[in-house]
Amino acid sequence: MEPANISLFRLDALPEDMLRVIVSKVGATSSTDYGNTLLTCKSLNFNLDDPLIAKVLSLGPLVKKPHLADRYRKMMDSLLGANNVDAHYVKGISEYFRFGNHFLGLHHLRLASKGNHKEARYLYGVLSWPWA
Repeated sequence: MEPANISLFRLDALPEDMLRVIVSKVGATSSTDYGNTLLTCKSLNFNLDDPLIAKVLSLGPLVKKPHLADRYRKMMDSLLGANNVDAHYVKGISEYFRFGNHFLGLHHLRLASKGNHKEARYLYGVLSWPWA
């Protein structure tokens, strides 16, 4: 092909449902990449109210430092409503260890462990053992 005849495929030419899947895959890998995608592509109007994106969004930084979740209360509420396993893990850690609400903490850890969150499965097993 001649360089002058190359037609570039534009992202906004894709159907909206396909764009949603692509953005959700980006968010499942890294929340930073998800944020950067939305910042650079102003035409993408996918936010955390979209259940497909909210369910799979990775919360790697908050999983490592759950105490920072208080800064992102609105985001956490959206993700918990979409049944995001990382959000349930972070909420479970916060409720159990920071606020001393063991019942609610174990509830969120149980939901995260049922969603195959490895750390939540281990922690829920240890904390819900009969002698705990």
